[in-house]
Amino acid sequence: MSSPAWFIRSVSVQKFGCLKDVNAALTPLHAFIGPNDSGKSTLLRALRTAMHLVRRSFIRAPNDEIQPFDPGPLCSGTAMQLAFGPDRAKSHFNLKILDEGNFAESGGSKPLLASQRSWIGPRSTKRGSTLTWPPEILPLLDSGARLVHLNPSSLREPSELIPEGGGNELIDEYGRGLPAIYDAILNRGDDAFLRMVEGVRRLFPTIKAVRLKVMSKSTKALEVELVSGERVPAAFLSEGLLFYLAFAALQHLDPVALLLIEEPENGLHPARIADVMRILREISSTTQVVLTTHSPLVINEMQGDEVSVVTRDRDKGTMVRRLDSTPNFIERSKVYALGELWLSYANGDDEGPLLTAQVVT
Repeated sequence: MSSPAWFIRSVSVQKFGCLKDVNAALTPLHAFIGPNDSGKSTLLRALRTAMHLVRRSFIRAPNDEIQPFDPGPLCSGTAMQLAFGPDRAKSHFNLKILDEGNFAESGGSKPLLASQRSWIGPRSTKRGSTLTWPPEILPLLDSGARLVHLNPSSLREPSELIPEGGGNELIDEYGRGLPAIYDAILNRGDDAFLRMVEGVRRLFPTIKAVRLKVMSKSTKALEVELVSGERVPAAFLSEGLLFYLAFAALQHLDPVALLLIEEPENGLHPARIADVMRILREISSTTQVVLTTHSPLVINEMQGDEVSVVTRDRDKGTMVRRLDSTPNFIERSKVYALGELWLSYANGDDEGPLLTAQVVT
């Protein structure tokens, strides 16, 4: 499988929520695993915020809401570093929050340039930066990141249709707007919608067709037709089917440089997890995919260098270690598939048996 020409090879984060001082190496498809409340989701949000600030700023709406998304716990001293590149010849982006509204930045191609600008302000006056980047990386930086944390209630909602020429984008990270995406794919006139329906039929044999039910002059909702002829509205669709439909649609959204996914296994039958991971593996050939998971079945679909163990120490904060660098990894991986290796040596607290040479008794 090919990889994106440029992707984030490493990330460092200081003073961002529970991330006191974290360094992580990344691959085109990468997963963070580990106990609850260890900092996995915070890492995803740090990546999204850093990718946004590379080329743009946030704005404060009249209701005092920060848009286009909440950047997270930025405070004086917060710092993030991204290293981009297809190989050792990297470009860097470094930022450090100076006060409530400003940050210092440096990066681009060598020699590194430095400047200072506002991280929050009118988009029209804060667009772009003075840093010089290789031309081949600019489209990646401009496309930014997308965070996906699917919620079945959001996926079931009817949505306003996308005008011709409008962007194919979900309304929020929870999947609102999915019916409009399917409508836009159907109206493209190619065979993409048919191929998606064929995939659904293969994995869900009781389904004959995926349909879009007109709810008003400008809104539609998902529904399916069963082989029996019965039509099932969105309110009664299973969570597993809704989640699969959402993951299948990700390939048809407007391109981004970085796709961040919270727990892709949620709501899925174990047999469907491998199918979703195949979709994400395919996406990672052009778009970097970084996810969090608690499922050993997700990890079974990955390689040792594509998985990082995240733990949280009371004094040191969050720490990250790549799975293939854990003790006795080669010997252990001969006995276990990766997900089973993690499950067999994890304790859900500090993952001590996995991260040391301890033997589970």
